Amino acid sequence: MSPNKLQDPALLQALQRVLFTEQVPHMLNSAQSAALCKQLSCSVLELAERMLPLAASFAVTPKSHFNVGAIAIDTQQQLFLGANYELAYGPLTGSLHGEQSAIFNALSHQASSIESLVINAAPCGYCRQFMNELENAKDLQIRFNQQNYRLPQLLPESFGPGDLGITAPLHHLALSDAHKPSDFAKASYAPYSHTQSAMFAYQGDKLLAWSCYIENVAFSPSLSPLLTLLSQLNLNHLSLDKVERFELWEHNDNRFSFKQELQNFAEYSEKPMTHHGYSKT
Repeated sequence: MSPNKLQDPALLQALQRVLFTEQVPHMLNSAQSAALCKQLSCSVLELAERMLPLAASFAVTPKSHFNVGAIAIDTQQQLFLGANYELAYGPLTGSLHGEQSAIFNALSHQASSIESLVINAAPCGYCRQFMNELENAKDLQIRFNQQNYRLPQLLPESFGPGDLGITAPLHHLALSDAHKPSDFAKASYAPYSHTQSAMFAYQGDKLLAWSCYIENVAFSPSLSPLLTLLSQLNLNHLSLDKVERFELWEHNDNRFSFKQELQNFAEYSEKPMTHHGYSKT
C-alpha cells in the first residue's frame, strides 16, 4: 500500500521500523504491537483504529464495493486483521464478512481469548450473531465510529450456544497437535452438526493457506471454509496465480459436504481440486 492511500505516514514509517518490511501485516504479535504503541504514543485500541485502513485494503468486493476492515485483539494484545471477501460469481451469500475474517485469523494463529473487535463500520446483524458464538461474548468489546460497546448492547435478547445446550462455545481451535490434513479438519468447530471439513491451497508441495469449518448457533452465519481459505490467501499477499491446486478433506460420515462449493470455485478459477475422505481413528 502506498503512503498516499494510507494517509497516515507516521504509522507507515513506524510499521517499517518495527517489521522491517513495507508489506501490510496480517497480524501483529505482542512485542510488535507494544513497540508500535510506544513509537506512536498510543494505546492498543488506538493503534488498531489507525490500522483499519490497512485491514480494509485486503477487502475483495466485486459486488458491494464496500470495503470493511476489522481487527481482533486478544488478551495478549496481539492484533489480527481481517476484511470482507466476496465471490464475483454466484449469489450474494457467497461472501465472508470482515469480522469473520479477523476472528478466523486470530483462531488460526491460536490466539488467546479475543477481548475486542475494532471495525471501520457498524457490524451488521449477521456479524453480531457470529460474534455471539465466542466463549466470552458477554464481555466482548466492540469499537466503531470512535465509540465502545459491549456485544450484549448490540445484540439484546440474543440467541446463543447455550440455547441449544452447548456448554463449550467457540474459544480456540484444537491445532496444537495438527500435522496431517485430517487433523485440521478435526479442528473444525461444529458442535451442532459435528461436521469436519478443511480446505487447503498448494503451490506444488508447498502449503500456502488452509481453513476449517466454523459453525454458528443460528446456522446461517456459519463460516464457509472456502471463503475463509480465500481470505487467508489474500491476508498473506498470495494471489490465486500462486495456487496450483486445492484440496478438501472431510470425514466420511459428515452430514453434508463442501465438495460442490469448492468444485464450483475450482472450475471458475480454472484450478484443479481433489476431495479426500477419512474415517475417525
